[in-house]
Amino acid sequence: MTTITFPVPSTTTSRFAVAAGSVPHDLPDLLNRTASGPYHAHITGRLGSSQLQVTREDLATLRWDPGDVRAARPEDGRAARTFHDATEFAVVTAFAPITDQPRGVQVARAAAYAIAEATGGITADLITGHILTPSTTERTRFVLADNWLGDILPPFRANGRCTAADPELDPEGVNGCACVRLRTGGLRRFGLPELQITGVACPHDLAALNVLRTTARRLLTDHWSWLAGGPATGTRTVPATLDLTQRDFNEFWGSTRRIHLTPPVPFQVRLTPLTARLLAVGPPEDFGGTVNDWLWGDTLPLGMYDVLLSPADRAA
Repeated sequence: MTTITFPVPSTTTSRFAVAAGSVPHDLPDLLNRTASGPYHAHITGRLGSSQLQVTREDLATLRWDPGDVRAARPEDGRAARTFHDATEFAVVTAFAPITDQPRGVQVARAAAYAIAEATGGITADLITGHILTPSTTERTRFVLADNWLGDILPPFRANGRCTAADPELDPEGVNGCACVRLRTGGLRRFGLPELQITGVACPHDLAALNVLRTTARRLLTDHWSWLAGGPATGTRTVPATLDLTQRDFNEFWGSTRRIHLTPPVPFQVRLTPLTARLLAVGPPEDFGGTVNDWLWGDTLPLGMYDVLLSPADRAA
């Protein structure tokens, strides 16, 4: 069996920023007074440690560019512009052991949400580089689909730069272009390499995105099982070929009630290391066609071709 090995850091860093018209100078006091809900005790207990640091920053002290933060959804465009124009920020940083994940990053994001609620601010994830959907709570159950992956589609078709035919109307459309490269942007905070798929034709971008999502969820599930098995070493070895199922796709959304549109027959993806921190995702080694033939074929569960957004079960 072919395997790949990648380094596993002992600690990872996650950062969130809140842009507001006026950010108090004593942010720990603000959190002690206003944070509530299931993360209140965690926030107050970790404040001031490396696992939860909050700082007030302005344009004179910033070491990051607010203009690099983007809207993951069209409806967040206005919030992104407001974020770009802000002059005061609260920055929440969590530097925590990977064995403390996902609780460490959930506590940090809960603190950012609490600051945003208290100041009327806008929250952004500085790891994914995205504006976060307005929220006042962080659920206790971890769901990867809750804006942790930085998973968005590029707007190639929307802005007219690609004219690839729809494969349902023109068979040549299956491989009509190779415009799309998709890459995750949040797995590193859990101690995993990021994932990338390239050479994708625009008509198959959603299927490619859902392949990345499903692969990420499976790797993360296996990663936490590995971490729970004993002291983690500095490297981890995994199979280069993964068997994925509809269940892995469902678990990405945090849903146990999704309808099985097809029997849960496994499909395979092959991982190829590009760098120590980046893995390519593609069809299995014995697949005879292009990545687009694979994405357009009948290998994947049907839901992966048409589900972009899905409300996860809201149970804690």
